[in-house]
This record gives sequence, structure tokens and C-alpha cells, in this order.
Amino acid sequence: MWSASLYLKDPATSRFVAGGLPEAELLLGSPLPPLPPPDREGGRSIFAVRFHPQLRTLLLRFLQGLLLQIEGTAPPGVKDTLPRDQAEYGEALDRLLQSVRAADRRLGLLNLCWLAITRDVAESLRELEAKSPSVKKAKYSLHPLMSSFYKRANQSARRVVDRNSPGRGAFLAGARENTALVDALLDDGFAFTELSISDVDFNLFLAANKRYRLSADVFFEMYSILVRETERRLREGDRGLLARMARHLPDLPKEQWQTPAGAVKIMMNSHVLPYLLGDAWTTGSKLMASARIKAETERRKPAEIVDAFLDLVSGVKRFEILAHLRDQVALHGAFGGSLEDRVSKGLRLYEFGDSASVLNSAVSASVLFLDLRGFTQTSEGHISERDLTRELYTVFDEFIPHVRRFGGTVDKFLGDGIMATYGTDHLDPLNPLNALRTAILCQETLQRMREEGKTYFKMGIAIHYGRVYIARFIADEEDVQTTVIGRNVNLAGRLSSGAKRPLDEDEEPGTGPGPTGRGPGVVVDATGTLFNEGIVISRETLVQLEAQLPFVHVETDGRSVMEYFDDQISKRIQLSYAGDAKFKGVRSSFPVYAVSFEG
Repeated sequence: MWSASLYLKDPATSRFVAGGLPEAELLLGSPLPPLPPPDREGGRSIFAVRFHPQLRTLLLRFLQGLLLQIEGTAPPGVKDTLPRDQAEYGEALDRLLQSVRAADRRLGLLNLCWLAITRDVAESLRELEAKSPSVKKAKYSLHPLMSSFYKRANQSARRVVDRNSPGRGAFLAGARENTALVDALLDDGFAFTELSISDVDFNLFLAANKRYRLSADVFFEMYSILVRETERRLREGDRGLLARMARHLPDLPKEQWQTPAGAVKIMMNSHVLPYLLGDAWTTGSKLMASARIKAETERRKPAEIVDAFLDLVSGVKRFEILAHLRDQVALHGAFGGSLEDRVSKGLRLYEFGDSASVLNSAVSASVLFLDLRGFTQTSEGHISERDLTRELYTVFDEFIPHVRRFGGTVDKFLGDGIMATYGTDHLDPLNPLNALRTAILCQETLQRMREEGKTYFKMGIAIHYGRVYIARFIADEEDVQTTVIGRNVNLAGRLSSGAKRPLDEDEEPGTGPGPTGRGPGVVVDATGTLFNEGIVISRETLVQLEAQLPFVHVETDGRSVMEYFDDQISKRIQLSYAGDAKFKGVRSSFPVYAVSFEG
């Protein structure tokens, strides 16, 4: 799932995590906390987020008051205004969180909102630090105050939503709500003060932040001993360690195993670390030989020290993953030219304020319909439902890998067809081409299956490009059905089904001005009736293809044909005008183009 892929960090650039999905799930739960779809910009995922502009002003006043209070340098006037500033910011935040909870349909809007809030706080503290160096040290003492403040705001918003509409909040959140992302941001102690894991100054952090009950000296001593022990076992080929690495660190490149950075990621793995600490004869004796650790055990129980160390390791790794996620959040200020341009291009903008909304839930996407021919007659004939279902499995199971290969999403199965979308999760100029590639391979696969006697179905396929609205319907306490709706979805369905020939005529190839090459034909007759036993695309889809592909225009049998050789599927693709189709309920005729292929 694309949402889970957002959590994966490249092991080559990570500091403490190895970047795999099992590691992320171990730290944040399975399934991972959901996130809404991002856009792709510059080869990376981006969440464009905008808060109400007043929120940053209230936040800065709130932070300045807290810092002056902690430093003990707050003049009387500031002390008097701090409660008012805190109340104003709290009220604005409460309204914001209520609106997000009410608008979130298990999409992950609340998770994105908290990623953006904590990023805003960390950036604001960095601005204040640039003006006053004393903030660098004082900010680490803010965590207890900020954690309790934001946790109260989060809980208050939940209570208000539930009170205003009893049961509504639980229904929208679902029985499998995973709060681990928000809990980690609010509790772990890093998200408010740091923008990335590389910014963490462990000496200052552990000296001022009492969340982990561990001094920097003891932490680094345990850390160094465990890393050295890991390096030794790697050199000696420790079978227990290598077995755990093979099972739990498959994404860590082998060339990193013998590097200091690689040893750190291996040691801090949630399966390797207990293995090391469980060796009382080797690792345990080395830890107790340390004067710093031995002195600490005279003040506290050894189990408490180990527990605090493990807690800190988990917090550090969670923050590295969440900081990676948060790096994909782009905060925007008041509405301006750049945002207007963004919206006009069909890119998403997540707005969090008194009324949470997602601008451009309607996106430009390619909708692909595959519609089998002969299904209705077959289902009414002398064939059992079980055998008919098995034949559909045989056909559809062959199609799905083609859809997945080119980045499509199966929106729904329609009994005798499939609806897939390209571009509902991120904008890509090649989405229409990827839909066309899928259509060609599916049609070719069906023809092969007919020749092998595995099916006698034929198929009409249609691709239409246009604006569609992404809707999320909550089926029950656990399941959400995401689908696209709108006029362009209906048009794509009309193009795929067209007018269906009787079953006995299905066995005859299409005639008329259809395409040449492999694949049955597409015909639009004199009345504007579309017969589709091949692949048909709309003019809107053709325009998108022409903008991206170097088509060659040729004349074939008195017809103008556009050709393009596609290296991805090793096919020569031909597009030709089939006619203006007319559909009931659609005022104007609809220019359609037939697709054929060779290779």
C-alpha cells in the first residue's frame, strides 16, 4: 500500500533505522497509521499543508512566553499575558483539531495534521533560537509543558466531537484506529524541538529532558559497548546475530554490515538488541565492567537502567521515521500566487483551520474500464455459478499484475468487469500512457487465453482522462471503500461497454473503420452507436498522450494513424479516429479513437 511506503527510509541515508517495513510496524503498529495521498514533486512525495495564518502568530506568542517563564527572565507584563496567550492558542488549536476529526474518514488527516503542527512548532523554535542563542538550551525543558498542553488539546477535541455527535467520532475513526503516530509525536520528546534526527544534541537533550531518566554519559557508554560487541560478532560470524539479520534486516545492504554506521543500525534493531542484552556472560559482563554503569547501578536497579535505554532507543528510531515523514510536509502561509497555481494544476492542498478541507480531492486521473463480452448470456445459460466464477477468476487473475505493474489501482470489480484508476494517489504525466499499456497487455492476455481454450470471453476496454472526485465510504467499523465518482467515471464506463453484439456475433471480428494490427475492432456506426470489442480512448486521453509521446503520423488504408513504439511493452501502438459516439443522456457527440498494437 502506498501509505505504508511513505514510512520507508533509505538505509543508505538513515542513522539508526534499517528502513524496512517490519521495523516501522514494530515501532508504530500494524497496520501503520494511515496518511492521506501526497503529490509527487521533484521525484519525492509532498504534502502541501496550510494553517490559518493567525495560528503561527498565536504559536510564537505562546512559545515566547513559555521560554521566558522557564528562563526566569520574563518581565511582569509577559507573566500577566502568558495565561491569555496560552488560552487563545489553545482555543484556536481546539477548533482546528475538532474540524480535522470531523472531516477525517479514516484517511489519516489527523496524523498529517499533527505532523504539520509539530513541524510548525520545531520551525518556530528554530526561528526563536536564531534570534536568541539561549533558546537552544532552554527549549529542551519545554517538553513536559508542551506535551501535556498538546495532549489536553487532542483529548479535548475528541471529547467535543463525541459530545456534539455521540458515536460519530468512533464511527469515523473505526475500530482499528492506530494512534501510535500522534502518541509518539506528543510523548517521545523530540518532535517539538528538532526538525530531524541529525539535529538532536543528546547531551543537551538528556540533561534537560527528564522523559527518559537516563544521563548522556550512561547512554553513550551503553551505546558504545553494544556497538563494539556488534562489530566483534560480525567479524567472527556470530550465527545467532547473522540469523536475526537475515530475518529482520533484509533491506540493509551487505556492504554496510562491516561499517560503523551499519553496526549501529544492526545493534539498534528491535530483534538484535534483546539478543545482545540477553547474553549475561559476555555483553552483561562488559556492561558491568564500566565504571559509569556500575556507579549508576548503585543508585538504581539494573533493570530500570536497561528499560530506560531501550525506551530511548525506541523513541529515537520512531522519531527518525516520523521526521522522515514530516520532511514530506510543506507548510504554506496565506493563500497566494504559488498556491493558486498549485490548485490550478490539480495538486492537493490540505487546509487545517476552523473548517478542515482537502482542496483537489477532485483530481485529474485516467479511468480504465475492462468489460467482458458474453458474460450476461453465459450467466443465463447452462453453466453453474461456481464454474462461471472460476472462469472469471481465471481471467481477472491474469489482468491484475498488469494493472499493478504500471501503477494502477483497482477501484472495484464489477462482476463482468474491472475499473482501475491511474493518478488518484499522485500526479504523473505518464498515467494515461500507463493505463494504455495495461489495456494492451490485458487484451493480449485475453487473446492468448482464448487461443489456449481457457475462456471464450471477449472484452471491450476504454480509457478516459478527466477530473474525478475521490470518495471514501465507510462500510463498517473496519472497512473503508475508496472509489472515484463523477461524470468522467460514467463516460469511461459508457465507452467500455458501448453497444454489445449478440453472443453469436461475438465470434466474428469487428469490421468497418476499426484499427489494423492485433486486437478486435472498434466501430462507430452511422447513428453514432459505439461497438467496442477492442480498446477505445477518448479525445481527452489522446491529448494527454500527444503531450508526452513522439507520435509519428502515417497514412494506412486511406486513414490517418498515429504510431508510437513503446519500449516498456515492446509494442508498436497505433491510434486512429473511430468516429463520434453518441450516448443517451450526453448532449454532444463524443470523439473516440481506436487502439491497435503489434509486436
